[in-house]
Amino acid sequence: MREIEIKARVDNHTVLLENLVNAGVTLGQPLTQHDVVYLKPDAKSGSKDTIGLRIRTENDSVIRFTLKKIVSGGLDKIEHEIEVDNSEELAAMINLLGFELYSDLTKIRRKTKVGAIEICVDEVSGLGNFIEAEMLVGDDADHDTVVTELWKLFTRLGIKKVNEIHEGYDILDRRSRGLPL
Repeated sequence: MREIEIKARVDNHTVLLENLVNAGVTLGQPLTQHDVVYLKPDAKSGSKDTIGLRIRTENDSVIRFTLKKIVSGGLDKIEHEIEVDNSEELAAMINLLGFELYSDLTKIRRKTKVGAIEICVDEVSGLGNFIEAEMLVGDDADHDTVVTELWKLFTRLGIKKVNEIHEGYDILDRRSRGLPL
């Protein structure tokens, strides 16, 4: 399965929530997500064919292991995910495979679906507020067609293209701390 998403920084969180309500969009309850991302030491984050591994702990109870391989850019990825029950053992296995810690951050996420599009409104510790829209599509989907559809929804919600972000939170976090990408 392939995940194509767009992301934008949110200048005014209150206005965004009002725009969502006015568009008939109801967000789910807040989830606390702790994401720990691993890359190979020689990997260039955001580059085509880079593989990243993530351990996500949600509300201190559900643990998901995700493998993402970048297709054409940082927010266009092949994705596989499975629920696991032991994050410490999984982290040890990932380290033995030669992956190294790349990012460790926590966010509060509220999400919903609008048709086939998942919307996530995120408050990311140290980075601010964001909105994402994503679709899970076949591996052969046309990236530009999907992005155009996602932006139609963002436009309806008052999101401006000037606020678009082309990188994941892991890269934004490292950049904000002056760490190599």
